[in-house]
Amino acid sequence: MQIIKLIQLKCIILSKLRHTWTHLLVVVARLLDRIYHTAVLPFKWEPQPNNNNNNNNNNHIMEQDLPEDEHGQQEDQPQGNANFIARMQAIAANAIALAEPMDAASDLENEDADDMDEEEDEDDVDVDYDDSDSDSDFEEVYTDESTDEEDNVGEDGANRVRSKNAQEMLFNSDQMLQQQHQQFKLLRPYSFQPLRLVKCHYKEKHSPGGFPLARSGHRIIASNSHLYSLGGYNPRSASVAVRRNRCLLFQELWSYNFATNRWKLELNEECANNMPVELASNALTIHNNVLISHGGTGYPFGESCSNDCYVYCAGNTGISGVERLKVTGDLPTAQYGPGIVIHKHYLYTIGGTTGFDYTCDVYRLDLRTRVWENVYISRPEMRDDPEGRYRHEVVYDGKHIFVLGGGTSQSVYDLQRIPAYNLDANCWNYFDTYPDRSVNGGSVEENNRGYPKPRKCFSCVQHTLYNGDIEAFITGGLQGDFCTYFSDIWKLNLRTKQWTLIITASLPRPLYFHSAAHSDNGCMYVFGGIEYNEKEMRRRNDLYKMWMTVPKLSEMCWDAVTYYNENLDCFDRQSLLRAGIPKCFVQRLPPQRKKIMSKDEAGGSMVISLSSNPKRARPTMH
Repeated sequence: MQIIKLIQLKCIILSKLRHTWTHLLVVVARLLDRIYHTAVLPFKWEPQPNNNNNNNNNNHIMEQDLPEDEHGQQEDQPQGNANFIARMQAIAANAIALAEPMDAASDLENEDADDMDEEEDEDDVDVDYDDSDSDSDFEEVYTDESTDEEDNVGEDGANRVRSKNAQEMLFNSDQMLQQQHQQFKLLRPYSFQPLRLVKCHYKEKHSPGGFPLARSGHRIIASNSHLYSLGGYNPRSASVAVRRNRCLLFQELWSYNFATNRWKLELNEECANNMPVELASNALTIHNNVLISHGGTGYPFGESCSNDCYVYCAGNTGISGVERLKVTGDLPTAQYGPGIVIHKHYLYTIGGTTGFDYTCDVYRLDLRTRVWENVYISRPEMRDDPEGRYRHEVVYDGKHIFVLGGGTSQSVYDLQRIPAYNLDANCWNYFDTYPDRSVNGGSVEENNRGYPKPRKCFSCVQHTLYNGDIEAFITGGLQGDFCTYFSDIWKLNLRTKQWTLIITASLPRPLYFHSAAHSDNGCMYVFGGIEYNEKEMRRRNDLYKMWMTVPKLSEMCWDAVTYYNENLDCFDRQSLLRAGIPKCFVQRLPPQRKKIMSKDEAGGSMVISLSSNPKRARPTMH
């Protein structure tokens, strides 16, 4: 008999404790629900008729009158839709009053709650120091009853069994989880918080395999309605892939809907046989609702690199497919860790590495003719050109492509004097930046005080303000010695070249090899990466959001509506429009789904990540 290891005993005890706390929370939730129905519901909010004819969209964005029939009477609606409409109007009427920063006490409560959530989610991450033996032992602890069936019916049958079991768990716990989630929202009212990092709690809405596993080296990009995550790496999933004779990287494209707080697996190697395999440290952008990826490396890193471009067409119903572009011309070197920018009808790529050589060369692809062109070869030994680098970030102001940070395997580059490629003059310019004078003791080195420290493997997004200024936000990263890691967030104004430390927000812990993206409304999202602390380094699949600016009032109202109502995709579109929600926001929702599926309707249609380990089943209740 094999002696149970301490980590196995820990997992068993934690699992039992979670079930105990779950039953306790159910009792508390039922008590709160009874109090709510007896003390709160009798005082109903009655919507007032709207006689405001002002054409300002922000003033009546959620308060439009209900449509009337030819007799001048309001249309008869089901009771559920009527209650839903009244709730929408109530939330919108109070959105402005709720849009104020939380005080320091509330911030501390939020941080404590997030820390508790992180402890509960430890089974979703990967610890770098775990060896293969401990991984297999850890997996055996969570072996469920479907293991014997999977061995008999084969891999395809195992997928169906896992899908059926996952759907049954979702069906049995969906109502209870949603009630607990609503009670949580009532206890923590919505408050608009610019320049505050907020964790997106999405895991309780999904079954096992229904959201991305912990990963690093991936890339994310955002549209106005969805966040997309492509590729990445996790050593635990790689060991599973070896046993299944699959790609060692995540051959996956996930989408996350902002309004519903739900992930969806759009593509993987099973439904798209032309998915790329070089899916670590590639570059990803979006243009006209089309995702474009370039470069990247397979595993082992640096042994197989890519210079291909793949396109993924996004639509209202999801990603339609993936296509490898057939290109000609002077192709760039196959490498990973580059930065890409779309300027006019050209895709520019700058820098990268083959795993041995580092460059800062500039190539561009004509998206109309699909012809590559070498526009600049950097020669730092001959002229004032930037040094070769990888895992840098690029931002763009229409005239220059700014190259921020980056480095090699042993070094990193500073963020004080920034190289920028001049698109018109076809040369490199350098811009000196200004430090944040309010930062005291920001660095041991006196000449680096007020600047972000040199770094690579960080994330960066850019946002355009209403006055036309462009701001770049950088988060996390590490230095070349692999001993210094960052959790700070900085802002750079590209017009004034002024650095500003965001003192109201920072990552919970140092993070690198993560990715960030921003939606058009000015909200930044940070996902995944390797989290560092003094004891260990672990990959995460946490998702955070931060408003980089104060958006339009309509965006704030929509944020408040979706905070309290994450199931808007269960309602038909006409009901949402009658509730006063503008069509532009309704179009951000995914296709309508049924609110609760029966066991017969659940079937085997649920898509589950092929990288999920069948032996590592999550508890039925979180």
